[in-house]
Amino acid sequence: MMVKVAVLCNNRMAIPALQNLYSQGKLCAIGVPADNSDVMDFCVMLAKQSHISLMIIQKENLLDQIDEFVTLCNADFIFTMTFPWKIPDVILNRHPDKFYNFHYGLLPEMRGADPVFESIRSTSSETGITVHRIDNKIDKGAIILKKVIPLNSGMTHGVLCTNLAWLGSGLLPELLNSLQNNIEGQEQDEAKARYYKKPTANDVCISWHHNDAKTIEALSRACNPWNKGAYTQWNGWNIRVVEATVVHYETSQSYSPGTIITLDDKNGLIVKCNNETYLRLDIIYTDEGFMSAYKLLSFGVKKGSSFVSLKSENN
Repeated sequence: MMVKVAVLCNNRMAIPALQNLYSQGKLCAIGVPADNSDVMDFCVMLAKQSHISLMIIQKENLLDQIDEFVTLCNADFIFTMTFPWKIPDVILNRHPDKFYNFHYGLLPEMRGADPVFESIRSTSSETGITVHRIDNKIDKGAIILKKVIPLNSGMTHGVLCTNLAWLGSGLLPELLNSLQNNIEGQEQDEAKARYYKKPTANDVCISWHHNDAKTIEALSRACNPWNKGAYTQWNGWNIRVVEATVVHYETSQSYSPGTIITLDDKNGLIVKCNNETYLRLDIIYTDEGFMSAYKLLSFGVKKGSSFVSLKSENN
């Protein structure tokens, strides 16, 4: 008998898995939060073409709608893929062994709302997807399947999301086989657990005095494209660093972190960072648009002037 799977999703990372499940005749229903702009159009189109049930879910009606979703779809398993709200305990208790979460990071070390951001920002050497049972505590259920991939040094948030999306689709056969064979999974090691809150405005701001070039470069990638880069400021003007390169720079002069060391079309825009390290800003974003960083010269930015941090330094 063909297994039936329903998916609750909120992000484009679910799309390859949805396509895979649909192509195999296993997808029976989709649930998407109202006002979602990331996957709504795709899910509406897929539902119309395939006659698969689609439920638009309101947070204030979560309990009743999830209960109705379970009843109507009659799925063997329900997968959540970046679904923003916790499944109510009463639903989990009523339907044990039905709900499983795709966590786009490694558990238990990378719990939280955006493990993609944290994995890149912390310069982790690897990441992956952890599929776990959903229980009454967020990201703490028994691990059914974990797939690990290397985290390349040049990978942005957007590129990693795409890689994880396809990884999520590719692991479906192994996952469904495990679930159909009633695999209980492995309990998480709480001694290794860390929880990261959703990134705040402070988390996406550069601290030139506290961070070295490697750390700032990683932050810029972790903020690209969803935040259009990491924030800094010059003369009251907000600038976001989209792409940067750690460079070796020799000078006999002493500069404070944040100081612009070079600014021309040959050498680019190089900034002094903490711990005697240097970063070349390659692409930046301002309200005027995306541009090569050295073009800030035409806006009055000068060599020897300094970027300031918008980050609260006591955090």
